[in-house]
Amino acid sequence: MFSYNRLQEIFTFLASQKGPISPEELARKFQISKRTLRNDIRILNEELAPWNAKILMKRGNGYILEIPEDSLILLQNDTTPDGSLDSVDKRINHIIIYMLYSDDFKTQDDLANEVFVSINTIISYLKTVRLILQKYDLTLKNKPNVGYKIEGSEMNKRNCIIDLITSNYNAYVSKFSNEQQALLKDLEFEQIQELVTDFNKKNGMHFSDYNLRNLILHIALSVSRIQADQNMESHDFSVDSQTQNLLSPLIECIESTFHTRFSESEKNYIYSHYISNTNELLNNHANIDYVHQIVSSIINMIYELYHFDLRSDYILERDLNHHLQSILNTHYLDLHKKNPLLNTIKNNYILSYEVTETVIKQVFKNEPFDLSDDEIGYISLHIGAAIERYFDLRNSKHKKVIILYDNGYATGSFLSAKISKLFSNNIDIIKVAPSNELEDMDLESVDCIISTVPLSNTKIPCVTVEMPLLRKDIENITRALTMSNMHPVDQIQNFFDPKLFVHTRVHNKKEIIHILCELLRNAGYVGERFEKSVFERENKISTVMDGVIAIPHPLEMCSLKSKIAIGILDEPIHWSGKDTAQIILMLGLSDESKKDIEKLYDTFVEMMHNPQLQSLLLKTENLNDFLQILKDHISLDNF
Repeated sequence: MFSYNRLQEIFTFLASQKGPISPEELARKFQISKRTLRNDIRILNEELAPWNAKILMKRGNGYILEIPEDSLILLQNDTTPDGSLDSVDKRINHIIIYMLYSDDFKTQDDLANEVFVSINTIISYLKTVRLILQKYDLTLKNKPNVGYKIEGSEMNKRNCIIDLITSNYNAYVSKFSNEQQALLKDLEFEQIQELVTDFNKKNGMHFSDYNLRNLILHIALSVSRIQADQNMESHDFSVDSQTQNLLSPLIECIESTFHTRFSESEKNYIYSHYISNTNELLNNHANIDYVHQIVSSIINMIYELYHFDLRSDYILERDLNHHLQSILNTHYLDLHKKNPLLNTIKNNYILSYEVTETVIKQVFKNEPFDLSDDEIGYISLHIGAAIERYFDLRNSKHKKVIILYDNGYATGSFLSAKISKLFSNNIDIIKVAPSNELEDMDLESVDCIISTVPLSNTKIPCVTVEMPLLRKDIENITRALTMSNMHPVDQIQNFFDPKLFVHTRVHNKKEIIHILCELLRNAGYVGERFEKSVFERENKISTVMDGVIAIPHPLEMCSLKSKIAIGILDEPIHWSGKDTAQIILMLGLSDESKKDIEKLYDTFVEMMHNPQLQSLLLKTENLNDFLQILKDHISLDNF
């Protein structure tokens, strides 16, 4: 009922009390300040106004709820339609759909009564309504003393409605929601679902669960709009006679079931969504050479910018050809498919989405059309799978091993021969040396150390063995070669340098980017062009992740050595659009970092999904504290 849960809790508590409750007691009970409490009471009173109810402040005593008994009963039983108006977003969406299904102007009283809020709250909501409508080229017309009305094309209105009732993936994978059921009013979704499913089975057509629900929702929308006398004015859609003949029996069946008639424009609307939700009706042989060329450019650009060599991945080539052919067809037919997993992909598969987004923007910059974020999200799943295969293949190659000994070269030589024989298909022994030389060794390309001396503080897996090799030693070596027991933060420590950490206050994004680039350049990790490339990348695609963390980096791997410069800011700064950032991780990556880049990006995901961790990181003043907090709050089980 109320805008947020705490308001509901305060109302319920006050309704259960027989006398006034002091501000101090209320603030303590709900763990808020008295200032926040006063603001909550103000909002509550606005939302209680339509119910002739009010929370009064009795001087010297405290707050007390005054409400007619019938209103109290209704509010306690939550009589809002289907319980579907229990948040601000749902009420705003309901207002928009309510107006879209009416040709009449609606007054502020009409809107307030529809969603059970005050006039002041409606005035506030209408600001958001205007912003939402702008995305669909729709306008909110206001006539003084008459009311409000939404104007625009029928197609844009339908796109708006569909987006409002399918705002999350659960709208497709669970039962139809209250908002979706309300759309059909007296009709049953199950009727349409049964008609469509039977038709598909009869004609051997196959749909994913998501695409089937998407199709049913659009058919339901078409029926409900016709019944509300909101007809499609025109929908120019070129469909071949074979497809028309195939789908005509279904159209006639829907018309008969719901006692309605589809115009040619409405039929084209149904045709278009049938075709967009199954590739079986698309021409998958048109423009084959063009699609092959685009796919080749994408794979080559991945190698050029990120040095991931996917050029021999024929699974990726096949999947991209198939998917891009489908995208090309939907562009030709002026269709658009929403990706319900887009936010999940962006927030959990950062590396694959980042690679895909950057490469697609480069490849398509001279093409006659762009790919949407939804389409980039789908493609990133294919590229992400290919990157996984790439790393699996690299990790299955021979591990580079150093053998250290403490009792003469003969011990090391014998140990080397024995291990080479046991693990000939898994390792390359690149050095055999006394343990006292470890500090002077370059371990950048080393995967594992096998030593007769216990070692501490090594940043790569280390196995201590005895002479002669015992069974437990062989098992420990096998385990080290096939999996890492190191904490993921330890595995990426080589990316960091204490000199590349700063906790500071800046005014804008440009300032912190320059500071971090200078740290990298002065330490000799990047060249002169690095900073310019970072800004070029930022101008093309923002690198902010979640409103707290940003990971600026250049367009291509151009660092001399892989390092990350960290900027912790006293206050958030504007980064792009509506997003701010306060933890800045400047990535300077080179080719030699590829084997650990997945763990690095997995760490970013863990940071992004953990607000408590972010709060602790914002208090750090040096690199050691930063890495220790990461290690303490990131579980090994998540990797």
